[in-house]
Amino acid sequence: MNGSMYLTTENPDDAFNDLTALSACLNDIGLTGEKISDFFLCGSQFAQLITFMGCSPHLVMTPPDDGSENFCHIRLMQFDQPKLLTGQQTAPPRCPACRFRISDWENALKPDDANDWDCPKCRQQTPVAHLDWRQSGGAGKILIEIKNIFPGEAVPVDKLLTALKKLSGNNWKYFYIA
Repeated sequence: MNGSMYLTTENPDDAFNDLTALSACLNDIGLTGEKISDFFLCGSQFAQLITFMGCSPHLVMTPPDDGSENFCHIRLMQFDQPKLLTGQQTAPPRCPACRFRISDWENALKPDDANDWDCPKCRQQTPVAHLDWRQSGGAGKILIEIKNIFPGEAVPVDKLLTALKKLSGNNWKYFYIA
């Protein structure tokens, strides 16, 4: 199973949408390297900007001969509205106001639902993209996807998050999809 780590602004509705500036920033700090088709190879500073947990992660950094995406690489994505990303291992989200756990979220919510979700406990109305997905899902208008990162295997370092904040004027967060 391949997974991905995503970085996006903390607020899914943030106005930052300059994909060209984001690409230049990531290249300047060395997260990304050569662009191939619709993705970037990992750059010279990748291992200094992403910290891997555990004693010896196995990372494939070059495209395999079989043409698959089973290697670590980076994609940039941009959407007009916040895009919610979830996966097979997405944990039930919580209401940001009262922490109510939406245990049947797959039936109760639609990933592309732009409507507010009404919490049955506190009656707070919250856009689906703004629920607390607890790093196992998330939403944003602009996203950095780092492919072949398994949930919890890696985290961005402060230097990367600071560069993203300086560029966009917004705080950034990360989450995982598997």
